[in-house]
Amino acid sequence: MRTQQINVPVPVVCQEAEPVRPVMPTEALDADVTLDAFAAAAIAEIERREGYEGQLRAALAACTQEMER
Repeated sequence: MRTQQINVPVPVVCQEAEPVRPVMPTEALDADVTLDAFAAAAIAEIERREGYEGQLRAALAACTQEMER
């Protein structure tokens, strides 16, 4: 009898916490906001979304990286 090792991927639960979605600046604006105030909030929101996207990508990378043996 001979023993042979066969590597088989086994799914595991990801232990990485999902980042909390930040409140976006444009969500709190009144309906009668000025164009300048809306533009400033939109620019701030783009930066906030990029930061949140970076956190999501890091969490995804941690969950999809190959496990060490």
